[in-house]
Amino acid sequence: MYKKITIGILISLIIINIIWLATSKYPGSFIGVLFYGVMTFLFWRKSHFQAGIIGGIIGLVVHIYELIFNNITKLGLLDSGFFFINLILPLPLIYFSYKTYKESKYRSDKPNS
Repeated sequence: MYKKITIGILISLIIINIIWLATSKYPGSFIGVLFYGVMTFLFWRKSHFQAGIIGGIIGLVVHIYELIFNNITKLGLLDSGFFFINLILPLPLIYFSYKTYKESKYRSDKPNS
């Protein structure tokens, strides 16, 4: 159940960063597309659920760093919206990736009936 939610968050982050890349002069969204694309592949196809946790933490830290040390007031309204979406979505990504990891671990630890 949590796996679908997490994949939805990852795909949302990819789409948001693609739109941001198409509408912005800032190249950081290209890194976001690649980063979340690799994470989606690892999560979905390889069942590497820790990738969502690690990626969420990295995404959160990067955007908190930018929030604190970069002048984001120069961003336009659309860019600010995309920035804050990229700042906020890693939180549920971390949570649901963790829940998916625990759920899969529980299933693998459960004896066959």
